[in-house]
Amino acid sequence: MANRRASGIPGLNPTDDKDGNLQDIVDRGSLHDFLRSLHEEYGSVASFWFGGRPVVSLGSVRQLQQHINPNHTTDSFETMLKSLLGYRSGTGPSESVVRKKSYENAIDHTLKHNFLLVQKLVDELVSKWSGLPSDQHTPLCSHLLGLALKSVTQLGLGERFQEDARVIGFRRNHDVVQSARRYSDL
Repeated sequence: MANRRASGIPGLNPTDDKDGNLQDIVDRGSLHDFLRSLHEEYGSVASFWFGGRPVVSLGSVRQLQQHINPNHTTDSFETMLKSLLGYRSGTGPSESVVRKKSYENAIDHTLKHNFLLVQKLVDELVSKWSGLPSDQHTPLCSHLLGLALKSVTQLGLGERFQEDARVIGFRRNHDVVQSARRYSDL
């Protein structure tokens, strides 16, 4: 296999052309253990291959802080929230900052006046977690994304979204619309 590095960043070459370092991750037992080993060997910024895609892993909070840009995100939930709020890219950074501040104020106001609803939704999730066996894996990202989406839909669109099935349907429909928008922009 050819010697390939992810953008010249120290790290692992792919062990397989198609799978990259997937087998290395499996051999370590978990992604967490793999990343810990990767950073022990190569330092706080290290690379590996996930399939045919190079990945750069930041292994320290200091490194992460240096690379965070609060004005740009690829977070799927924030992207969805922006589209729900009618966010459009502005002509310049100052317009983006004003828009962001306006959205933050609106969200803060909504949360302050609907705190009991948010608390109820959090309590439902905690109750769900309490009923799970202690040795069962809990997909926190999925559960917290669901909580956030359920909160946003109920706060913004009403009680109609109390049922999980409606929230999931909304998410699927929203994703379809966003995909169509992306393709129409090409």
